Amino acid sequence: MKKYFFIVIIIWCSIASAQNVLLNSSFELWLDSVGIRMPFGWYTSEPTDSGSATRTTDMHSGIYAIKLTGSDTLAYAMTLSICVTGHNYYFSGWCKSTSLIAGSFVITWLKLSQQPIMDPVIIPIFLNTSYHNYTQMVQAPDSAVLVNVDILALPNVTIYADDITLRDTVIAGIEEQQTNPKQNFVKIYPNPCNEQVRISVGQNSNSLFNRIDVCDIAGNIVKSLNQPQYGKISLNTKELAPGIYFLRVGTIKGKTTYKLIVQR
Repeated sequence: MKKYFFIVIIIWCSIASAQNVLLNSSFELWLDSVGIRMPFGWYTSEPTDSGSATRTTDMHSGIYAIKLTGSDTLAYAMTLSICVTGHNYYFSGWCKSTSLIAGSFVITWLKLSQQPIMDPVIIPIFLNTSYHNYTQMVQAPDSAVLVNVDILALPNVTIYADDITLRDTVIAGIEEQQTNPKQNFVKIYPNPCNEQVRISVGQNSNSLFNRIDVCDIAGNIVKSLNQPQYGKISLNTKELAPGIYFLRVGTIKGKTTYKLIVQR
C-alpha cells in the first residue's frame, strides 16, 4: 500500500513540475521520519547505514545538496517517477568527488509492476573537485511506465550531488523531429559543433530561411535569427555552454526541429 501511495504522490508532483519528471531535484526539502532525515521524494541508504546519505550546504545551487558517503557498502539515493513510452528525456546531474572513480547515475525503465525493461543506463561519476554536469539523452522503451533514477557512491567514497533532473523534451515542445531522408533538405554541419554551425537548404526557389531558433532542453530560446535569406547560414555558437540544444528551422516548406550538440 505504501509503495502505491508513493507512486501516486510522484505522479501528482510530476504533472505539476511539467517538463522535469523528478521530484525535489535540488534536494531543498528534507523530512524527518522516526529520527531519520531524508530528502522528500527520495529513498536513501541512511536507514540502514547511518551517515551515508546526509544533507549538506556544499551545494551547486539553492541551499542544500545531498552528500553520499560509502562505508564498506554502497551509499545511494533513489527516486521513482512516471514516464511515457517513446518519449526522449534529457538527464542532467551535478556532482563532485575527490575519488578517481566515484560512482554512477543509474537510470532504469520499469513496467507498472516495477519489473525492469532492458539494461539500465549507467553514467559514471569521476574525479571533479568542483561541481561537474553529467548529461545524457535517453528514450523510454516500449512498455515503460516508470523510471527509477539512482545516485550511487562506491565504498569508501564521498559524492556531493545536486540538481538532478530528467526533462521530457516532448512536453517541452522541442523534441527532434524525424523526417523522411528524401524530404530532409536542411543540412546542419558540423554536428557536434564547437564555435560555429552551418545550416543550408537545397538549391531551389523554395530555399528560403524564414526563422532559426536555438532552444535549450527546457524549450527556452537562447539564440534566434529571423531575417529571411537564401542558401547557407553560419550561426555563432561560441557563447553557448556545452550541451544539447535544438534548432527550430523554418523555411517556406514548414518548420523542422533538429538536435544540435555543442562540445569543446
